[in-house]
Amino acid sequence: MYEVAIICPNNALATGITGVIDILNVANTLAGKQIFSWQLVGIEERKVFTSQGLVLPCDKKLAELDRVDVMLWVGSQFQGSQSLWKSCQAYKPFKAHIVQLSEQSEHVIATCTAVSYLATSGFLDDYKVTSSWWLKSFYQRYFAQLNVSQEKIFLRDGKVLTSGAAQCYFSMMVYFVEQTCGAALADELSSWLAIPQLLTSQQSYMQIGAFEMHRDERLLSLQNYIKKNLSDALTLDTLAQQINLSERTLIRRFQKQVGLSPTQYVRLARLEYAKRLLRTTRMSVNEVAWQVGYQDVGSFKRVFKAQYGKTIIAYRQHFS
Repeated sequence: MYEVAIICPNNALATGITGVIDILNVANTLAGKQIFSWQLVGIEERKVFTSQGLVLPCDKKLAELDRVDVMLWVGSQFQGSQSLWKSCQAYKPFKAHIVQLSEQSEHVIATCTAVSYLATSGFLDDYKVTSSWWLKSFYQRYFAQLNVSQEKIFLRDGKVLTSGAAQCYFSMMVYFVEQTCGAALADELSSWLAIPQLLTSQQSYMQIGAFEMHRDERLLSLQNYIKKNLSDALTLDTLAQQINLSERTLIRRFQKQVGLSPTQYVRLARLEYAKRLLRTTRMSVNEVAWQVGYQDVGSFKRVFKAQYGKTIIAYRQHFS
C-alpha cells in the first residue's frame, strides 16, 4: 500500500485536494483493495483554508510529518507573482525537513503553483519540472536555477512528477496510477471518471493577457503597441526602436519580465486575434491571415496548427 501525504497550502484549490482524493479512492474501489491511503497535511496548522472559503481539517502539520511513500503537493489559487513569492517564504523554515521527506519518499508530486513551494526547499534543483504555462516569467525571476519546461501537461523526471493547473493534474494522476498499479487499472480509472487524455503540450491554452502581469511600463506600452499593429511587419528592429532599446537588451528584458521572446509574444498575439476573427467574423482564411500580419497563408496555417493542435478549418467548425 502507498501512503500518500497531500500537502495543502492555504488558499488551495479545493478540487486540487478533493479531486486527487477522488482519484485515489476510485482506484482503490476498482482494484478491490486498498492500494492507496492518504492524509491531509497543513503547513502551520492542522487545517487548510481553500480559495473558495472552505475549511478542511488536516491530519498533521508539515513539521509533524514522518516518512511517507508519496509526497503530493497541491497548488493554490494564483493571485499574482508577488503574492506567490510571498507565500513561498512560509516554506523556508521547513527546508531541511522538506528535503529529507522528499529524499525518503518513493514518489514526489507537485501541481501548478505548488512546484514553487517545493522548489523553495532546493530539492527540485537537480530535476527537470513543468508547471502552469502562465508562471513562466515567475520562475525565470525567482527560481532561475530551475530547469522548467512549462510546455508539458505533466513531466516525470526520476521520482519527481510535476504538472500544470487543474485538468493537467487529473491526467498526471492517471499517469501516476499507471506507473504504480499498471495500465489496465489506469485505463479503467479514466473511463469511470471520464478523464480525457490531454494533449502533450500546454501551448494551446496560452493567452497573451497572462504575459502582461508585470510592472515594466516600457514593455507594457510595447505590448500594447504590438496588439494595435498586428498587420505590420513588427520586426525585432522595429520593436527595439519603438522603446529606444538595443535588440539584445529588448530580448533580455522581454524574457525576464514577460517569459517569452518578443518574437514569441508577437506570434501569440497574432494567433489569439486570429482565433477571435475566426470565431466572430465570416472573413476567409486568407483575409484573417493578412489581418493578423501573415502574408504567407500556408505559414499561417502551419503555425496555427502547431500552437493549437488543430487545423483552422476544424477550429472554425467548432463555432459554426
